[in-house]
Amino acid sequence: MNYAPASEIAAVDDDDAGAAIEDQRRPLRDVLSRHGQFGPGQTAGRFYPMACVALEVTQRCNLDCTLCYLSDKAEMAHDVPLPVLFRRLDIVERHYGRGVSVQITGGDATLRTVEDLQALCREIRKRGMRSCLMTNGIKATRDLLARLAEAGLDDVAFHVDLTQERKGYATEVSLNPLREEYIRRADGLGIRVLFNTTIFAGNVEELPALARFFRSQAAHVTLASFQLQAAAGRGLLRDRPDDISLKRVEAALSAGVETPLDFGAAAVGHEDCNRYASMLVAGDKAASLLNDCRLVADVFEALEQVERRRDGYIDIARTALRVAIRRPLLAFRTAGYMLDRLWRIRGGLGRSRLRAHRLAFLIHNFMDSKQLDCDRCECCVFMVIAENGPVSMCEHNAQRDQYVFEPARGMTTSGQKYWSAATGEWSNTPEQSDVRDMPFKRLKGRLRSQAHAVRVPKANRDGV
Repeated sequence: MNYAPASEIAAVDDDDAGAAIEDQRRPLRDVLSRHGQFGPGQTAGRFYPMACVALEVTQRCNLDCTLCYLSDKAEMAHDVPLPVLFRRLDIVERHYGRGVSVQITGGDATLRTVEDLQALCREIRKRGMRSCLMTNGIKATRDLLARLAEAGLDDVAFHVDLTQERKGYATEVSLNPLREEYIRRADGLGIRVLFNTTIFAGNVEELPALARFFRSQAAHVTLASFQLQAAAGRGLLRDRPDDISLKRVEAALSAGVETPLDFGAAAVGHEDCNRYASMLVAGDKAASLLNDCRLVADVFEALEQVERRRDGYIDIARTALRVAIRRPLLAFRTAGYMLDRLWRIRGGLGRSRLRAHRLAFLIHNFMDSKQLDCDRCECCVFMVIAENGPVSMCEHNAQRDQYVFEPARGMTTSGQKYWSAATGEWSNTPEQSDVRDMPFKRLKGRLRSQAHAVRVPKANRDGV
């Protein structure tokens, strides 16, 4: 079905499309302040109104992870059509403005046609927002990434870890050649490369080795994200072991890069949800860029004082230049600190032709779907865009079927219609459709395991 331009969608939307948001960062800043999370090092609500927004384009996936946030019935949902996705981009733009990072995700987004993905990348770029393709990499070929980069794709985030149970990989470190292959696919295309890793009992001991790998790839990888096990979705693994914690992951990553990383100087939303560290890397040497909390706080304050605009995202590079002119003493302190960082990695600079690269680590502590903390949900900086607006990622996972199968509006050539994820059909009214039971071959996660136990005779299960 053809879709209408964004201007027509906005004209008929029930939301107030014309209302200008004078201060887009203020809502997040206010809620963080109310919960005691807006300290001197807080970046959320200070430099941006939202860290990122997930735009789910499919619920299908070509893997069956032991830790999966998709619901039991996700495989029965039809792919969201472009008219609905374009309307949701309207909502994202109105809430957060230009500069927000939109994650094109699922399921695995690469199961959509390349033409659909290109259309989304162009639309996101046209609106002045950033696009990030979230994928397990299986279908993210060099050709697909090149075509998306040409259409405006900014980032690609590869999810690779042992929970995916890829055949032939017994350890987390054994997956590194696959990660290198994915890096090569994106090399030279002008897009940033990110990696996601789920942390669970099966790979937590390998975290230092994994951190060393990402350090060795700092010339190609911008950010490595680590997501702690959470009981959500259809995955077989449920409750997180007590010994997997934010502190343990922080310590393991610091040990791996062989330098103390400060995960508290710069905050990204709620302290119980996210931890962030940034480092300068040259060869096999690394130095934390954020271990002087006082300097970080002073720089953040100066950036905020100079940049008075609140409508969207601060251009840090441009604003930093203005700070340097107005605050020469602070600029001198910062320059001295950077020289100290370079001195600490001097051994690696000689082996890397005097080139240093920045690498960031981000730790996500997602919540158990049955034990949501309302304060943390309110402070969320990683949202999912649903039919009626942005929703906390953890809340969305807890009530996924409700959001996924809710009738969705879209502007078609024949006017505004309602689309059903259950049937894949358009109608004139927002009628809720029942989701059919899935055949065994389409079951995944817990439902497949339960169904298999019923289908296989006990004698065969016992090996008799």
